Amino acid sequence: MKKLSWIIIALFIISCNTEEKPTYTVINGSVTNNTGETAFVRGNGFESRVPISETGSFVDTLNIKKDGFYELYVGRERTEIYLEKGKNLSVSLNAQEFDESLKYTGDLADINNFLAAKYLWKEQNVDLKALFSKDENAFLKQIDENQKSLDSLFDESKIVNDNFKKSLATEDKYARAIMIENYKNGHRHFSGNKEFEVSKEFYNELKDINFKDTLAFRNSAAYQNLLQVHYNRLVSEEASQNTDANETILFLNKINEDLPNGYAKDRMMSSYLQFGLKADESLEEAYNIYKNSNPNPENLAKLTEQYIKLKVITKGNPSPTFNYENHKGGTTSLEDLRGKYVYVDVWATWCGPCLREIPFLKEVENDYKDKNIQFVSISIDEPKDYNKWKNMVTEKELVGIQLMADNNWKSKFVVDYAILGIPRFILIDTEGNIISADAPRPSDPELKKIFDELI
Repeated sequence: MKKLSWIIIALFIISCNTEEKPTYTVINGSVTNNTGETAFVRGNGFESRVPISETGSFVDTLNIKKDGFYELYVGRERTEIYLEKGKNLSVSLNAQEFDESLKYTGDLADINNFLAAKYLWKEQNVDLKALFSKDENAFLKQIDENQKSLDSLFDESKIVNDNFKKSLATEDKYARAIMIENYKNGHRHFSGNKEFEVSKEFYNELKDINFKDTLAFRNSAAYQNLLQVHYNRLVSEEASQNTDANETILFLNKINEDLPNGYAKDRMMSSYLQFGLKADESLEEAYNIYKNSNPNPENLAKLTEQYIKLKVITKGNPSPTFNYENHKGGTTSLEDLRGKYVYVDVWATWCGPCLREIPFLKEVENDYKDKNIQFVSISIDEPKDYNKWKNMVTEKELVGIQLMADNNWKSKFVVDYAILGIPRFILIDTEGNIISADAPRPSDPELKKIFDELI
């Protein structure tokens, strides 16, 4: 009996001295030149917004569900990070030189400094135009060489974390597949050869990838991106065979048929519809496909709210109005332009895609300067960038009517048109009714065809 008592005591001592691995990780950071309100961490089915103080610091205990890759957003910038339960991570950065300034300390410093260096290497050494302009064999050879360089960078980091090594290998496999999926459209864009097709064997190496792996979808942002580009390619190829087909409807039907009900299907469909649900002839059908796909109730509520807004701005309905400050002085309203077709460009000085449209917009404006079309550009810059807007309009010699919205993204015109991304182009008829709430961009040849039909 005495011996048994000692055994029980020994087991008790052992159990008391056994430390369980924490189920959380602590992240903290210091941001100089900060403009964001929160640091946003997401991945592996986890999301958390951490307030950034006036001094640029933030700290939070994250109850992550799984060790692995996550995304860290500060303002409009983002980076990939690696987190593990029970491990701490500290980051310092300069918001004005985000990628170049990232420095990590703490338990996972070596891994995350490697990820930061890996991103910088790609930024400095991968010229996407040159890469995607290569022929098929040269393209594949180049991405192989790029991976060898990244493998060398990894070896130099001397990381000994086996879990990370395994996860990194999987992520690299998905990253390569993403490049292959993007090659055809990338080559068409950068080479100018719109009829380019890859060889029949080009996608063979993707046959080993399970494009219906719902577990991988939960655990990997790279896999989520891969699924997105994979189905976009399939839909694009199908649409090219049927010019009357609507790509939004094709995408939704394909996801609905291929993926089982659950997180992956709902995330793919709801994410696509965040920007893909449009006030056009596909609106009703697209909404109903999603509504009948056994969606997440919270996401359905958001999409329903968006759907209701979009119904109001379908073709033929009265356009939401504006009355904003004119760069030349005073204000200009939509009512002031009654009797003219109005082509509205919603943009901002910080928006790269917006700026790339400017030369095309100038060309279109010049081609139709003597026609009954009024070109209006509405900036949604923040008040702090008011002078930047004023100067850019002058320096770039922007023509047409240049206006500045009164409350950036929250301006009533922007909200009423359910604008979530820019540039956004809108076409309104001579009576103030909507022709298109999402008109073609100036760089799209389709725009001139529409103008020619109107006048």
